[in-house]
Amino acid sequence: MDRRSFLVSTAGVSALAAGVGIASGSSAMGASRPDGQIVTPDMAIDRLYRGNRRWVNRVSTRKTYAPPGQTPDAGQWPFAAIVTRSDSRVVPEDVFDVAGKNLFIVRNAGNVVGDVTLGSLEYAAVHTGISLIVVLGHSMCGAVGATQASIETDTLPGGSVDSIVELITPGIANLPAEHTLDEAVEANAMYQARRIEALSPTLAAKTRAATVGIVQASYDLVTRKVTFF
Repeated sequence: MDRRSFLVSTAGVSALAAGVGIASGSSAMGASRPDGQIVTPDMAIDRLYRGNRRWVNRVSTRKTYAPPGQTPDAGQWPFAAIVTRSDSRVVPEDVFDVAGKNLFIVRNAGNVVGDVTLGSLEYAAVHTGISLIVVLGHSMCGAVGATQASIETDTLPGGSVDSIVELITPGIANLPAEHTLDEAVEANAMYQARRIEALSPTLAAKTRAATVGIVQASYDLVTRKVTFF
């Protein structure tokens, strides 16, 4: 199985049209949300795919899927969690053209998966009713670039940045010598997505039950397009 086929299983028609695979099992079921709505992983990824198409075409609407008329003290209504980088050029609500309260966002340099990220995602899955987790990398990523340099020179950058590089390294260390930065970004996103299921029994159980899907994607800063893989 090649790396672009990893995590692909029985995705629904809308996800397949977008070229996307949902992790672990059928996507017929959905997560239980505070408002009682059932949102399947396929429904969630279709919302993101359509929203990104609007963003690419510069016809953003800031669409909301949250119940109308709800004030912030009534809770939050995310249908997906986005694990992405801290880069100020990447704003998930813009990239997927949704209003606030629709996405649960976990950010750090390198979109790496450690204890804090896992705890955040478990909270989102258990308490907010998300049905999809997207590990989102982006072009021109400094953290992945720094990791490439670290591998090439066999030195760490120093300080606490080392902890980020050490979490990215296993995902890109075995790429061919002539690989590009974009390929490394994709490999890192896939590796971090695998870590979510491998390290969190809570989230692994939800993917087996098909109430939560896990996918990876990359955002092109120039074209504004998200490619799921």
